[in-house]
This record gives sequence, C-alpha cells and structure tokens, in this order.
Amino acid sequence: MTQATITAPKSNMWARVRAKLADYPEVVALISFLLIFFFFIIRADNFFTLVSLSNILTIASIKGIFVVGVAMLMISGEFDLSVGSILAVAGYVFALTLEAGVPAIPAMILALIVSALLGLVNGLIVVKTGIPSFITTLGTMLAFRGIARALGGGDFARYTGEKLAIFTVLNGDITFINQLATPAGNVSVAIIWFLLFVAIAYLIMSRTRYGNWVYATGGNRDAALAQGVRTKAVVITNFIITGTLAGFAGLVQFASRPSVDPLRGEGWELIAVAACVIGGIWLTGGYGTIIGAAIGIVLLQMVEQGLILIGVDVQLFQTTIGFILILAVIVSTYLSKGN
Repeated sequence: MTQATITAPKSNMWARVRAKLADYPEVVALISFLLIFFFFIIRADNFFTLVSLSNILTIASIKGIFVVGVAMLMISGEFDLSVGSILAVAGYVFALTLEAGVPAIPAMILALIVSALLGLVNGLIVVKTGIPSFITTLGTMLAFRGIARALGGGDFARYTGEKLAIFTVLNGDITFINQLATPAGNVSVAIIWFLLFVAIAYLIMSRTRYGNWVYATGGNRDAALAQGVRTKAVVITNFIITGTLAGFAGLVQFASRPSVDPLRGEGWELIAVAACVIGGIWLTGGYGTIIGAAIGIVLLQMVEQGLILIGVDVQLFQTTIGFILILAVIVSTYLSKGN
C-alpha cells in the first residue's frame, strides 16, 4: 500500500469537512466564540459571573441591533459606514423633541422616520449615481455627524423630565434576573430587542423570497437582474432597514442614560463590519448569515470585557480586533475555496 493510498482518504475527509463548514459559516464563528469564551474563563478572574456576562450581552445587544441591518446590507453586496452617525442623529432628535414636550411615542416615531430617511438618502445616492457604497457612506458618515453636531449645537442634549415608561420598554432592567447573584447583574431589555431583531431577520433571510433576492443581489447582480430581481429596490430597502435599526439602537442607548453627545456611536460602524466578517459574511456579498453576525458582535464585546478583566490595556482592543478580523478573512477565504 502506497503513501498516497493511505493519505487520500484523510484528505478527502478534510475536504468534506471543509465544504460543510463553508455551508455553515456561523459554525466557524461559534467555534471561535467558544474557544475565546473558555480562554477568558480560565485566565480572567470574575469573567464567569452574572455581572460580567450581562455587561457583555447588554452592550453587545445595543450594537447588535444595527449589526442586523449591516449584515443584511453586506449580504446584498453593500456597506454602510454612516450607521454610527445615524445613531447619534436619532438620539438628538429623540432628546430634543422630548425636552420640547412632545409625547414619547411621537418623539420615538419621528426619530425613527429621520433615521429611515437618512438610510434612504444613502440608498438613493448609491443606486442613482453608481458610486460605491463604501465611498458614499464614508461621505454621509461625516455629513450626518455634522447634522448631529448642528442639532445639539456641538454640545450634549439631555432629557431632564421624569423617567418615562418608554425608557423601561426600550432598555429597562430585568430585575428578577439581575438579582439572581451578588453583585447584581446588568441584564436589560436591550437583549430582548436584539434577539427579536435577529430572529425576524433570520426568518426573512432564510424563509422568504426577499431573503433570496438579497443573496442573489449580493452574489451575482447581473444574473439576479436577468432573473427578474429588482436589485436596486433591494439595495435601497436594505439601506432603509439599516438606517432605521441604527436609529432604534440610538433610542435604546438613550433610554439607559437620557443624554446624547456629538460623538455618540463614533467608530461603531467599523465594529459592525468587523462583527459581520467575523460571523462569516463575505465582503463581496452573497454569503453569510444573520446568526453569524450576531455571534460576531457578542464575540467582540466579550474580547473587550475579557481584556479589561485580565489587565490588558484597553487601547489594545482595536489591535486585537484587527488580528481577529484578519484571521476571520483568512479562514473565510480558505473555506470558500473548498466549496
């Protein structure tokens, strides 16, 4: 029996495993998550506690709300670097209208409408001009940040009235869970909103015709057009969804501390893209899942919390994200070649 005969079955088995992993990119993200999770359990004191884990989930959930929109957009082959700025604009609109005496529900609806309109602006510029979305939203990121600064006069905006019931609905504490341990946890309603949006987006992407259109638009736009897919409408719709979810995330964050500043959400757009890539979504579009992106954002927040607990300088967080992102792209590229 030759060496080639001995090694061929092993090679074929690995090829099958590799192809199967390529079909389920979220599995790779989950394996990475578990490895890092157990690493911090071993190395970081107080990591595996209710207060630590709830902090990870709560903060990740606020970011994760708009990561859902960014994931759908990236699967359709587009980017949105303006989500952090839209989040800030929504926070200012909500704060200023509440402070002006507008009831909570109309104020929230107005903030979400503004967010959706900003998303629409992004979508229209991309499909009408043909300018790549990366460049388009890089420009609107700066423009929308300017709008946020203008709304607040370059300063904080605060709601100084009595606590509103809408704040509890958006991001109130889930007390009975938080009191299960000492010190108390920080589990909030933001986690429920995050899981709800993940579930809705997952169903849309996996069970509906629109989800198929999103994948087709990102995978091969010309072929999708030939099959009758309204690719421009898909892109515009996804930009609107992304803008609206960014705005909603801004309201959820505002509800925990009723103030907003000009730098609110700055840098979060890159965190969102990183979470999607780590979750297995291709930068070229047409591939990946909402579940993978959700795992990606929780993983990144876990890394930040874990580094703090083991005493690593928080400034190294971006460095760590960079290495994780590069590794994720390498793994994704390797697995895609096996498909």
